[in-house]
Amino acid sequence: MLNVIANGSHRKSYNFPFRYFFRIIVNPEKLYKRQGTHIEILLDTSDSMWRSDVLPEYANYGTNCRVVDGVEVCEFPEWVPKYPPRIQQALEALKEILAYIPEHNFVSIYTFSDEVIPIVTMSPPTYASSQLSNVQRGSEETRLFTALNLVKDADEIIVITDGSPTDPPSRVREFSGRVILVGVGKYYNESVLRALADQTNGLLYHVDNLDELFKIFAESVKEYIGAQRVKVFLSSEFPVNLINYSGNPINLGTLEGPVRIYGYIDLPPNFSGKLLEVKVKYNVLEKEEEIKKELYITTASSKEDFVQSIDQDIVAEGMWYYNLRYLNEHNLNQTINVLKNIAESTKRLDLIEYTRKLADSKGDTKRLNSEVTKRLRK
Repeated sequence: MLNVIANGSHRKSYNFPFRYFFRIIVNPEKLYKRQGTHIEILLDTSDSMWRSDVLPEYANYGTNCRVVDGVEVCEFPEWVPKYPPRIQQALEALKEILAYIPEHNFVSIYTFSDEVIPIVTMSPPTYASSQLSNVQRGSEETRLFTALNLVKDADEIIVITDGSPTDPPSRVREFSGRVILVGVGKYYNESVLRALADQTNGLLYHVDNLDELFKIFAESVKEYIGAQRVKVFLSSEFPVNLINYSGNPINLGTLEGPVRIYGYIDLPPNFSGKLLEVKVKYNVLEKEEEIKKELYITTASSKEDFVQSIDQDIVAEGMWYYNLRYLNEHNLNQTINVLKNIAESTKRLDLIEYTRKLADSKGDTKRLNSEVTKRLRK
């Protein structure tokens, strides 16, 4: 069963318009072993995934460098040590992942390059593992948008890629489950993956090599869950503006831990009454459940009464996440300073620490974009 808590920044209105922030926490009260979920894996098999990277300290020995499949390819002397090909690392990690997934769940694996190829669909993890030997090398194409629009819906969708999409950008389909994008190495397009994460309410992970893939999976797709097919419906007579999620309903997919949803409503002067209804629908062991919460506001008798009704913590949290949402390499220094000031005003150690972590990522846009999506929605 889920517990839903809805809080607003103001208990009262006054004779001027103002911005009302809200925070919704959806939290599993009890966990059960994952069963009946569908986990979908999309694996980039374009040419660059089959190449071996040299150890960083030998990078200067490269000659005849050129860009292939969005990746710089150089020739190296035979004696230069190399990592195993990325595809080999990926397949080894997938075997470990498939062994981790409990039976009574289903797995689909697709590869994508110049075409999207189903390796297995809706199969037990053990059978899916036995079919990994059927993964074939693709071309120099990386048709990521095509892949996301062709595959079926699932409870968890995991995308692994090391390059830039070569198909025309398009808005991808809506998924009822969570999308986890893993960008590998130095040459993938983090701006595209960040945009896809934001559009799908997903997470972006940056990894230098695929040895980290199992750890990401174990952190993101846990063995014990609290609910499946979780959807949050928001209704108000005023426009509802979401900060860290998008869509209405919001598809949260499989819930393994607490989720926080932030948003705001711009209210007119002296409004009184119900301003937001929150409805959460979900499944536990195939049984449908529903929880409803409502937020109300009354009219203040004076400006002092209005000010005393404000929950400054929710205002500050809403403003912190609002600024985080728009953080990118172009406004980095200014936005980090704003986030720092807000975090320090709340005295919340988690916000202060995460702001410091974002500041430490200044020189690495891939890691920065990854950290932003994880804080927004993890």
